[in-house]
Amino acid sequence: MTKLQQVLYQFFGFHSFKKGQEDIIRSVLSGKDTIAMLPTGGGKSLCYQLPGYMLDGMILIVSPLLSLMEDQVQQLKARGEKRAAALNSMLGRQERQFVLEHIHRYKFLYLSPEALQSSYVLEKLKSVPISLFVIDEAHCISEWGHDFRPDYSKLGQLRKTLGHPPVLALTATATKDTLHDVMNLLELHHAERHLNSVNRPNIALKVENTADTAEKIDRVIQLVENLQGPGIVYCPTRKWAEELAEEIKNKTSSRVDYYHGGMDSGDRMLIQQQFINNQLDVICCTNAFGMGVDKSDIKYVIHFYLPQTAEAFMQEIGRAGRDGKPSVSILLRAPGDFELQEQIIQMESLADGEIANVIRVLEETEERDERKLRELFMQYGITETQSRMIIHLFMQGKTSIDLIKREITYRMELKLEKMRHVAALLHRDGCLRQSLLAYFDETYEPDKGSMPCCSHCGFDLSLYEQKEERVQIAPLDGWRSELHRIFSLKTVGEPN
Repeated sequence: MTKLQQVLYQFFGFHSFKKGQEDIIRSVLSGKDTIAMLPTGGGKSLCYQLPGYMLDGMILIVSPLLSLMEDQVQQLKARGEKRAAALNSMLGRQERQFVLEHIHRYKFLYLSPEALQSSYVLEKLKSVPISLFVIDEAHCISEWGHDFRPDYSKLGQLRKTLGHPPVLALTATATKDTLHDVMNLLELHHAERHLNSVNRPNIALKVENTADTAEKIDRVIQLVENLQGPGIVYCPTRKWAEELAEEIKNKTSSRVDYYHGGMDSGDRMLIQQQFINNQLDVICCTNAFGMGVDKSDIKYVIHFYLPQTAEAFMQEIGRAGRDGKPSVSILLRAPGDFELQEQIIQMESLADGEIANVIRVLEETEERDERKLRELFMQYGITETQSRMIIHLFMQGKTSIDLIKREITYRMELKLEKMRHVAALLHRDGCLRQSLLAYFDETYEPDKGSMPCCSHCGFDLSLYEQKEERVQIAPLDGWRSELHRIFSLKTVGEPN
């Protein structure tokens, strides 16, 4: 047994690595900058957590979502690792201060790219040796990525401020353009690249045509009632997530709830934990749900509408079958789907007067905490996405209405082009898996003798239907008591 295998078993209880993990870990341990792409469910977190037990300094992980950070920290704590924390809004002021004042005691520290904008946080981080600077969901760096986060684009400069530690950039889906942006913005010109296939052969892919939205709703209800769960239904808007959950609750025996970014953070965390603990059979959600959710036995993912990008589609269907067992992805398609998603994207646009008001506020206030600015603008009806973009552009020196509008329009057109691409891809004749993988510059030849492939290649949906009655588990209590029990939120817990 090699040293790596010993550490793998000692700290994680596994006897072998998943495909691609060991090569990535060896690159990290050699001190090289590393860009790694593993499919959803491929075990990206192990690629920095295991090196953490073999390197002397801190592992600093930049992550885009609060739920993702909390989930990773709790997984570490469940394995007995007390030296893990996340700097985010779930921490009270005293708890946050405790972490920063005792920062030298932590081995794994998670934080958002926005938190790294704080000069106080940066000064504290500069006082500790950082062995590895991990950028999770690294596609967020790129304007070509499907979830562009402006603050990610500053990480290259922040890395220099922190003493230029080695970088591990991780993503599940990225095109050549996205990877090129990641390399340039992080200045990873000599990085090792470990790019594994995005293909998940255990997930069968199905596209179904319906006459209209009403027929689509009926089909979702039928699928949820018949398919073996648990499952996820992705919806285009918050309103649809809520309404579809209500329809399923009223017309099936499934335990269902909804999840979206407009909910209270405590409610979101509770719904996520109910789903993970098999106290819900299905989640109706927007794309805010799924990233980092540690649930290996999801059997199906249904897309109620056309996804906006091929990258997002691959990530979302990848929530299923992380245990390697057969699972299925079903996309329901109806006339008008493209137009609805087009309207959602175009809603990101702002009128000249709205942009002028935002610029005026930015010029008049001395506040430069971007989170507080976003909260301020959201009170005036500016969405979080719009706020992120305008603040980012303003801080870059683009302070005129014309410049900001041009940049927002460019970003919107980029999204529309990606959506046109995925719409055309999903309408092509031939193997659906082959078309999807070609988008990521991968080749694939359908094999009739292997696992079920896609609706074009043909498979029997009854293979994925319910074989036995669902096990009913008592519901959780209110979210405050449950979250205190699950996450021990009353105290941070001083690391040893």
